[in-house]
Amino acid sequence: MAATSPAPYLAPDEVVDLGDERGLVAVLTRAGAAATGRPAVIFLNAGVLHRIGPHRLHVRLARRLAARGLAALRLDLGGVGDSPSLGDAVSFRDSAVADTRAAMTAMTRATGAERFVLFGLCSGADNSVATALADPRVVGVVALDPPTYTNRRARARKLVRRVIALGGPVAAARWATTVIQRRLGRRMGGASDDGQRREVASVEDHGAQLATLADRGIAVLAIYTGCHDDRYNHPDQLFEHYPGLRGRVERAFFPDANHSFAELAAQAALGDLVTTWLERHFR
Repeated sequence: MAATSPAPYLAPDEVVDLGDERGLVAVLTRAGAAATGRPAVIFLNAGVLHRIGPHRLHVRLARRLAARGLAALRLDLGGVGDSPSLGDAVSFRDSAVADTRAAMTAMTRATGAERFVLFGLCSGADNSVATALADPRVVGVVALDPPTYTNRRARARKLVRRVIALGGPVAAARWATTVIQRRLGRRMGGASDDGQRREVASVEDHGAQLATLADRGIAVLAIYTGCHDDRYNHPDQLFEHYPGLRGRVERAFFPDANHSFAELAAQAALGDLVTTWLERHFR
């Protein structure tokens, strides 16, 4: 009779009481092996999405990390998902930082972990960086689609690709005229070019934040998808803005992935990247 391979580790999930008056809701996935001295991973909400993440991204990745010996917590920040909003913070960012710090304290009680890696997409990336700046217990940040900014090189790359796609400069000129007229019409009508409510730091402030994290020895993995047009259309655009961060902050580019990693293949590739990065930095 052929030998059978052992059953894969099925990470148990449990609701965690954060032990304070905020009433926050979080789900803990315990590590499947001894994790003494290793950091725990906390997943922050992507915008107003529930703690499971877009297309269950956080659930799949948390269970994968737990099977590799890293406890993981999926947190609903105040006012998001199942966590109530107390309305006592000056801003959502302040509330998010306070809630994440409370989650770290709860994780220490539940698992013994005293160091943490924060994982966030979009505004979750912004909140991860803000918490890392405020709390020395954070030793790593995985930021999916953190703030992006255009530059001359990116605009030139976009133009070249557009000319090639349209079949020549004449067709591209017609397209450019149409785009300009459309934008002028929106502005005259009082519409905003940016309907997002995300509070994005200036290009200078974001660079200073990343530099501060690097100076503190915090491992940072910035991951960008192909949804940003000329705000991020090259693997090294991060270092075009901040050449001093090369070798100090790591970056990855998924040009074919959408903002929410909807495709399972993209999620699997992201999981490979994040798992490898965590094991390299936090054995």
